[in-house]
Amino acid sequence: MRKNFLIAIFALLSSLGMAQNKCFWVFFTDKNDTQFDPYSYFDAKAIERYQKCGADLYDLSNYPLNDTYVNAVNAYSTEVFGESRWLNAIGVEATDDNAALIAQLPFVARVQEIVSEGFVTRKEVDFIAIDDDDDEPEGILTDQLIRFGGQHFIDKGIDGKGLRICVMDGGFPKVNTHPAFKHLRDNHQIIKTYNFPNRKEDVYGWNTHGTMVLSCIAGINEEGQKMGLATGAEFLLARTEIEPEPFKEEVWWAQGAEWADKNGADIINSSLGYGKDRHWTKDMDGRSYVAKAANKAVEKGILVCNSAGNEGDDKRWMTIITPADAENVLCVGGIVDNLAQYNHISFSSYGPSADKRLKPNVVAFGHAQVANPSNGKYTDAYGTSFSSPLTAGFCACAWQTMRDKTALEMKAEIEKSADLYPYFDYAFGYGVPQAAYFTGDLKPTERSFNLVQEKDGVRIAIPKRFENQDVFISVEGADGVLLGYYKAYPDTTGIKLYNKNLGQGRKLNVSYNGFYDSCPISGMGGEPKIVANTRRVGGQDGTFKEVKEEGWQKSTFFQYDYNLPNSTWNGFNRHFAFGRRWMYGKTYKIGMGLGLNWNRFVAKGQIPDAMKLADRTTVMRNMQLRGEVFQRIINRMWGMNWDLGVYGGINALRRVKVADNVEWQDGDGNATKPYNNKVTTFYNHAKAMNLFEYGVTTRISYCIGNVFNIGVYGSYRLSPVITKDDFLIGTKANNPSPWSVGIELELVP
Repeated sequence: MRKNFLIAIFALLSSLGMAQNKCFWVFFTDKNDTQFDPYSYFDAKAIERYQKCGADLYDLSNYPLNDTYVNAVNAYSTEVFGESRWLNAIGVEATDDNAALIAQLPFVARVQEIVSEGFVTRKEVDFIAIDDDDDEPEGILTDQLIRFGGQHFIDKGIDGKGLRICVMDGGFPKVNTHPAFKHLRDNHQIIKTYNFPNRKEDVYGWNTHGTMVLSCIAGINEEGQKMGLATGAEFLLARTEIEPEPFKEEVWWAQGAEWADKNGADIINSSLGYGKDRHWTKDMDGRSYVAKAANKAVEKGILVCNSAGNEGDDKRWMTIITPADAENVLCVGGIVDNLAQYNHISFSSYGPSADKRLKPNVVAFGHAQVANPSNGKYTDAYGTSFSSPLTAGFCACAWQTMRDKTALEMKAEIEKSADLYPYFDYAFGYGVPQAAYFTGDLKPTERSFNLVQEKDGVRIAIPKRFENQDVFISVEGADGVLLGYYKAYPDTTGIKLYNKNLGQGRKLNVSYNGFYDSCPISGMGGEPKIVANTRRVGGQDGTFKEVKEEGWQKSTFFQYDYNLPNSTWNGFNRHFAFGRRWMYGKTYKIGMGLGLNWNRFVAKGQIPDAMKLADRTTVMRNMQLRGEVFQRIINRMWGMNWDLGVYGGINALRRVKVADNVEWQDGDGNATKPYNNKVTTFYNHAKAMNLFEYGVTTRISYCIGNVFNIGVYGSYRLSPVITKDDFLIGTKANNPSPWSVGIELELVP
């Protein structure tokens, strides 16, 4: 009866977990009976931008949603937490059953669950304090701006004036007080703010990330150095992210982009991303709804800069994140903060997009000096979160020199200005944009190498007069997709590439010391390889390889638990286990696991008879090969996992030892001291332990950094441990308690 009751409780909890609220997009069929006046809706700068780029102010995407439709859907929803004019959709929180009812409404085109996790694209590292005793810096630019050749903008008084930049992030604490933004406050350059999660204007709190990002666009440090190039631009600050909240941000991102459009933004910086915890790599093809919103912003004349993401050192996710995957978004990767060398920073996400388009488009430093809102000073921080705003500030200055260009045309100009263009690869894109391109200071590039066709391949011949630098090499297929890309360091004879390793019908691209050249490859071959002095910058083994879409995720687990005591088994009962799990799914997963368990039970008691008193100690040990099948329900809002499943195991190396510590007694029951005061006897009863074990198990764990889960573990054994009853404690064997509780660590590789 007790076992059936427990199984019923587990089933009830499981069904309750499946009935939880979820977040959905609800798309409408039309915008019938709506009215729209663009001249009362849009800021004057927005109208000017529309006219400049030829966009239609009366486009249907600008019309409001039908209030009757919204109210009808709201009746079935727990909450309507956002809406998008561009997508003709609202974001709602509802149960699966109510979502099904919403889908049946005649004006609803479709209902789709929101399955994307948002995160700021900062590398999670501790702040690094900047030494106040350093020598006085030279110049008025930090290295992160010198890398762009930013002095050319400074010399011509170009600081982004006339451009309006919207920064969408998780909060902007102390921007209203931090000295890095004093010039913005004094000159009233922060035009508007809005907090979409809280539905109010106050954004000066919450996640410090937005403050650091803004400083990379327009900050000035305590030494008077610019941390961002666009110190003369105007700003719109939008809070679109909260922590933890994995479901709603894409709706708020779309709302934020529309708000930026309405209020006259020329540029959006988004150091945000939606990727691997909810999407598959195949989804990074520019077709997510947040990517569609980003492309729509570009259609309306807004240049969108987005971080590439920080998944470069995750072999499971060799692509960028959305909305950086959108066709018209300027996707920005990261490089090491070094003015002398050109190295990919390890965490920066590699391209291409899932449909093999070039991503990232450009790169900048992924390690930057930023404003620290916690103490009103400055710090260092890592992430493509900072390469994107550094580039956004650059774009504002570049666009100031070409105000007749549309956003899409400016994106192309930014790419052309980069120092590797027209060479590209999936680590660096076209390279780092250069200010000299826009100020007329770009010097002609001198030929720094020759591609010499030889019988068995191609030799890259480099004259001795050039400084030793890395050579960038990529091999391009007939369809324009890269098959391999490398950095190589030349020796005295240059670099030799062999036809047999390159393949026929392919193109060789080379960039060295600012000069680019290419040539066709003749000969047969498989995967391209470079044979001399190579250093990997893309892929896991030096070549770009497509990561196949895998539905199964793997993990490694470690458990340590105690068997709860009962009347005879007194708590010295512990278990240790480790193994592997395989799971399939997203928010709801089905999984199986296999592991090894080491178990130990101890019991003590006293057995009197006519001749002796025996303190009997029973120790049971076994190694168990255990398998499990389980379901996992994931609550991304709280970062929690709940598992419920069944297990079965085979007990190997069974060992049961019983020790009697004997004292003889006289006829009156009094202990005596014979020749041997204590006699110890051992009995091995291995066969008394059950060969098979089975039961139910549950786990509740908390996810930390998408790297490991830590939590509590419990199980209820349905099978007995002991199968015989003629020994151990008394004349009848008492089984240990069926309950076990403990802790678990699960590592996600």
